[in-house]
Amino acid sequence: MASMDRIVDEGLLIALSAVRMAVKNHIIVGALREHRDFVEADYTAGVRTELERLVRQNEEDANRVGRQGKDLARTRSAFEITDDDRLDVRKLALRRRVHLKLAGALRAVTDDDEQLAELLERAQNDASEEIGAALADRLVTQIVDRREPDYAQRRAERMRTLVTTDLAALLSTRVPRS
Repeated sequence: MASMDRIVDEGLLIALSAVRMAVKNHIIVGALREHRDFVEADYTAGVRTELERLVRQNEEDANRVGRQGKDLARTRSAFEITDDDRLDVRKLALRRRVHLKLAGALRAVTDDDEQLAELLERAQNDASEEIGAALADRLVTQIVDRREPDYAQRRAERMRTLVTTDLAALLSTRVPRS
């Protein structure tokens, strides 16, 4: 079985990845749907909120599995408890400790402005890459072959579309670097 520190470290990596992904999605929705400029303070608060939610969730899970372990231990007399029951009680106690340690590790990240800034920067980079790739894909689908018979006639229409739609969309969704 993996050590508790390793379990907590892996849980922390997974949790931080989930926070980064959630914030990245908030940035994308803010830019594309709400046409909102990137304001670092707003998104830093979002990172902190996501981390605090995970802290609470792990504390609640620790309390829940702690109660389950106590209930299981109480429901059996010393003579009735089986080896499987004892193992279950030990596993629940271990899960409780893991949840508490993970909550503590997440709280430490929440209180560390440098780690918050790093998480936000990675989320912002991920969002910028995703938005840029989506716009590039869209532009690629609009490539026109110069050999088409109506190429010259439709050029003015394509230029208007490029300026009014594509460039306007690109400018409005740009996630500025802080």
